[in-house]
Amino acid sequence: MPVRVDYALTPLGASLLPVMQAIKCWAETHIEQVTDARETYDNRASRTTA
Repeated sequence: MPVRVDYALTPLGASLLPVMQAIKCWAETHIEQVTDARETYDNRASRTTA
């Protein structure tokens, strides 16, 4: 029989759920801007090291 492990958040950990959900929502809303900023940074960085 395989070992079984169950995980659960403590009440303290659960109190972070609204914050984490807000971060997730922000990331999903702004993913295109984040991707564009990452590409801009990578392009700038590759020009300075070339």
